[in-house]
Amino acid sequence: MVRLLIIEDSQPDAELTVRQLESEGIDCSWQCVESEAAFRTALESAPDLIISDCALPNFSGLTALSIAASEAPETPFIFVSGSLGETRARAALSAGAADYIAKGDRTRLTAAVKSALYKHAIRSRRAKDLDAPGEGTDAGTGAAQHLLGRRAVLDEALREPDSATSHSTHVEPRTPAALIMIQPKLTRERFVKLLNRANVEMDLADSYQDALESLAARVHAVMFTDSIELIRSARKLSTGTATHIAFVNARGEQGYREAMRAGANDCIPSEARGDPFRAHVATARRITDLAASLQSVLTDNRILSTIDELTHAGSRRFFDHQFPREVERAAQLAKPLALAMCDVDFFKRINDEFGHQAGDGVLREFADRISESLRGGSDWVARFGGEEFAIVLPDTPSFDARAVADRLCERIRSRGFLNRPEPIALTASFGICALDRIPSDFEGLANRMVRAADAALYQSKRSGRNCVTSAPSLREVAIQ
Repeated sequence: MVRLLIIEDSQPDAELTVRQLESEGIDCSWQCVESEAAFRTALESAPDLIISDCALPNFSGLTALSIAASEAPETPFIFVSGSLGETRARAALSAGAADYIAKGDRTRLTAAVKSALYKHAIRSRRAKDLDAPGEGTDAGTGAAQHLLGRRAVLDEALREPDSATSHSTHVEPRTPAALIMIQPKLTRERFVKLLNRANVEMDLADSYQDALESLAARVHAVMFTDSIELIRSARKLSTGTATHIAFVNARGEQGYREAMRAGANDCIPSEARGDPFRAHVATARRITDLAASLQSVLTDNRILSTIDELTHAGSRRFFDHQFPREVERAAQLAKPLALAMCDVDFFKRINDEFGHQAGDGVLREFADRISESLRGGSDWVARFGGEEFAIVLPDTPSFDARAVADRLCERIRSRGFLNRPEPIALTASFGICALDRIPSDFEGLANRMVRAADAALYQSKRSGRNCVTSAPSLREVAIQ
């Protein structure tokens, strides 16, 4: 039974949404609200899913989304509206909405709801370090898509992409901007003029709704506004969306108190000029510069925590974080899952005979050969440590996993490594743990699968290397 919270001022439309879901096999208990107060109260009952119209007489769907993002960030939020529009739809998706459906065409509604519920079931939080799965991919963890995206960013950022020794990972993010939403035209123009002189990048919003869309679309280090309502809504969005908020005050002491209570950091008289005003502008300049520096550092760190710098495969940290999610996803969706551990045979000899630079080149080419042989956007590989790699094969039963490992083993030994007069011949050993059915009690199973695949890998080593060994059956792995 799905506990559904509907934000809608038309009871027939709400009932139509429920009938559509129930007719396609989704049993619902539901509640319909149409005001902010009722919505906040209903959130306390922890609904499984929120479906919202965009425009209500006294309440905005985008405002509801910002409230949900703050108070119930794990609850999927879907727009079903006849007036959202492409621009607002994109802003809504950027702000965290799971999907949007036109009221005139509800044929996608059930699929969107199932997808949102599946994604919710397999994650412990809304993962901002993961990119959304590409079109046509499974609604799983998105690990392969995330690695592909991070690798593309890293490749683009490398200053010398053809150099074997270049590992710069500097990425230039889009500079955080100042957002201006001030109603009096002359005041707004004066702020724009002076911020331009200070070389502060700006976005302008003509209305409260436009401002929310801008905040959803990108980071704004500073916001100048004369709207108390906008300040409140901005403070309910994700951290960093509007770092520093300056209230442009034309209402004296009362306006100052209201702005501070709403969450403003500063209060500027609307008629301010001269040195005091220039001091506020200088503060805005420093904040945007600092935000740009911090964003650059965070971007670099996120890439480095995801991608192994040498091989551009996934990092060990990424594997440890992501593989348990793959196990949970397989359990939730009743899908098979396979893990292969592999490493380069006699790798120490390569370093001793040809040098560590050659060893690094072999590892890079080894990771590339494996990646090129996998299903793009689904399978993924991570460097587990040294010359050992972990290969994750979602939705892959044991028979197919063995075939994949045999093919990879053949691809490694089929031709020499490194483009040199005498390529380096080498082989690899593989160990597989493949589960056609994940037990309902899967806690700790990710670690047991790793141990089982690793034990199978070492059995391959003891059997003479250059071969594939499968781990014991599901029952034996589950009780290890």
